[in-house]
Amino acid sequence: MGSPQLVILLTLLVLAPEVILKGTHRKPVPLGSLAPPLAGLTKDYYEAGFYYEYEEEPPSFQARSQTFTVEVGQSVIIPCDVDNIGHNKLIIKKFAAHGGKERLLAVGDEKVTRDRRISIERARLVISHARPRDAGTFLCFFDIDPPVQLKHTLDVQFAPTVRSLAPPEQHVPKGTTITLECRAQGNPEPIIRWSRQEGPLPSGLRSEQGQSLTLEGVDRHVEGTYLCTADNGIGESASAAMTITVEYPPEINTEKQVVRTGEGDHVDLVCLVHGRPEPDVTWTRDGHQLPDTDMDTQLYLPDGQDNAHENHLNLIHVAHRHTLTIKNVTERDFGPYMCIAENTHGQKSATIQMTGLPKRPIITSSPIGGESSSYTLTWETESYYPITESLIKYRKAHLGWSSNRTMVMAGAWTEVSQKVKPVKVREGMRYATTHTLQNLEVATDYLTVIRVRNKYGWSAESEHFSFSTKKAMAVLQSTSSSSGQEAISVSMLLLLFSVFSLSRM
Repeated sequence: MGSPQLVILLTLLVLAPEVILKGTHRKPVPLGSLAPPLAGLTKDYYEAGFYYEYEEEPPSFQARSQTFTVEVGQSVIIPCDVDNIGHNKLIIKKFAAHGGKERLLAVGDEKVTRDRRISIERARLVISHARPRDAGTFLCFFDIDPPVQLKHTLDVQFAPTVRSLAPPEQHVPKGTTITLECRAQGNPEPIIRWSRQEGPLPSGLRSEQGQSLTLEGVDRHVEGTYLCTADNGIGESASAAMTITVEYPPEINTEKQVVRTGEGDHVDLVCLVHGRPEPDVTWTRDGHQLPDTDMDTQLYLPDGQDNAHENHLNLIHVAHRHTLTIKNVTERDFGPYMCIAENTHGQKSATIQMTGLPKRPIITSSPIGGESSSYTLTWETESYYPITESLIKYRKAHLGWSSNRTMVMAGAWTEVSQKVKPVKVREGMRYATTHTLQNLEVATDYLTVIRVRNKYGWSAESEHFSFSTKKAMAVLQSTSSSSGQEAISVSMLLLLFSVFSLSRM
């Protein structure tokens, strides 16, 4: 017989196999491949030339494959819970999200990685303070045949970062086309938006989306600091700044093209100059340069930019205000003055006329007269000295009919000159004047121009002004006429009047 232990084992197999074989399964094995069956094996376990070998069931995972999403800094548990682990060793590996070598993290209850943020707790991998590099695929498996494995995916979201691919500051000539470009990183993929510190973009929009921004044919109006801002909804957005400075020839505007003044007055002639590099400015009269002692240069800020913060942001858009001061004006000082600005990109000039003459009048009366044979003109003008005389010229504005019913051309100019005492409209140099023209024709259109005079001479002529006398009488005359030919003639004349009046509306 065999040893006592073998006898006991065989006895148990025969009498209570359900106890010994609990949790196992039977596997038939051909007799020829093994030693002869043991004596005393019952029929239940030995039949048809086979006897049965009992094995343990393989391990199985309790969880399904999952995808875990966390933000940077959060903790996450990767579950590898298992049934029927027996004497098998659970192995956990990690495959990086964007390729790279696999990493062995744990075998059984033993952690292999040196990363202190990772721990093993009862077949679970715990990652504290997740980082972007923790993202990837985690494989829980047993090294048996056939293999038993479980895969989990970890996605670590993080706030964006952004960097510009263009220099932080660019000086470019006017007319250049510039492309600003940024690249952003983050999870989820960030969206890039462009804006401008000084206000709207050159397109007029407050912001535009895209990795690049193209500025075509730049000039000084597109100067500024451009921001590309990346945002993906995680944490704070990130921005990169790029400043564009445009070099261009001088540009000049005058505060007044004509300055009206008089003897003893104090006058400032002003030019507003843009340009980069900053232009050098000189003043001349009759081709001769004027001394610098009479000049002043100040930084000029447009209206509405008196806030210190706004001034700082808009500094690159300001002009320089160049002033030529003339004290105790005399008649000899009247005439044209020229400010000349020059830099490396070119030269520009502007002329300011200093004069004592009055400004050309502006006619303010209604074009439709209320009287049949007269019309009252009203006009205003500016003059440093009082207006002393007015010159009115007027004539018929279009074709008419003579006494023998033949068509005649517009009449010649009639001049009316008068000494006047105008009324001051308000404090300053503005004057208003009136004059009534007499002996005008009924229902007739006229043209008029006016000039005014002060102690220094005549102003330029006003713009041509159209007016008409009262037209109701013409309708009555045409309806009361006893001659059919006269009625037709008057009707044709009225039709011409109406067409001409409509063409001027």
